[in-house]
Amino acid sequence: MNINWYPGHMKKTIESLKSMKAQCDVAVVLLDARIPVSSYNPLLDEVLTSIPVLMLLNKSDLADPKETQRWIDYFNGQADTSAIAFSATSKLNEKKLTEALENSVKDLREREAEKGMEKRKLRVMVAGIPNVGKSTFINQLAGKKSAAIGNRPGITKTNQWIRHHKAFDLLDTPGVLWPKLDPPIRGRHLAYTGSIKDEIMDVETLAFELVKEAMKKFEAPMMARYNLTETFDDPVAVMDAIGKRRGCLIRGGEIDYTKVSHLILDEFRAGKWGPITLERADDRSEF
Repeated sequence: MNINWYPGHMKKTIESLKSMKAQCDVAVVLLDARIPVSSYNPLLDEVLTSIPVLMLLNKSDLADPKETQRWIDYFNGQADTSAIAFSATSKLNEKKLTEALENSVKDLREREAEKGMEKRKLRVMVAGIPNVGKSTFINQLAGKKSAAIGNRPGITKTNQWIRHHKAFDLLDTPGVLWPKLDPPIRGRHLAYTGSIKDEIMDVETLAFELVKEAMKKFEAPMMARYNLTETFDDPVAVMDAIGKRRGCLIRGGEIDYTKVSHLILDEFRAGKWGPITLERADDRSEF
């Protein structure tokens, strides 16, 4: 299941970010805590050279907390990179964020102090893929609805400065994917979590692939969610069982695979299977 997705505005966004970098002191890159590898755009490597980066592991309430901490430890071990967890369902810990950002720009602050400059607001670029939660993060930090929010990719269309916070000026940027989602598992993980528009997807195949991966890596929470106690060898059999349990049927008692596929994807994305991390820090080379 190969997914390629690269609208023209996304190419323009990368070029725009390169030109805007000189105006920023630090970058906050939002990642989906369930898929930290797949939710990072490798094209940002071109943009974020010579600037400190804080990885914000968003949607951490939907991820395995132990795995989230392992990812934080991993990023904190990288040069010019640090990480903290974030969840839109809880109040942003501004003190923790401020400390992390100030620590990222410690060298800059020291140079400015040596020149006798007063401490000023930080200029923070906020970047990430579509639907990863940039606007929610900005609105929590700014204390008012400064950025449009939606549960679908592609809400923010242009760069815009948000200047409501006393300590930060925030540069909100459009979500950006890259030309080829390779290896294919990255495309699947992005699609499972809703970072690719469902309109371009085959939802039945996508749900099949999710169930298939769940059977190998996190079968227990899936089975518990749908009260399944049987032993299954085939993802289609699991989908059949879920369809029967939830009444996803058409005339004659046949399974309505479109309906059961949407059910599976919607409930997984909403965290109703429990906290699940699809990409573990110890297995990051697989993705």
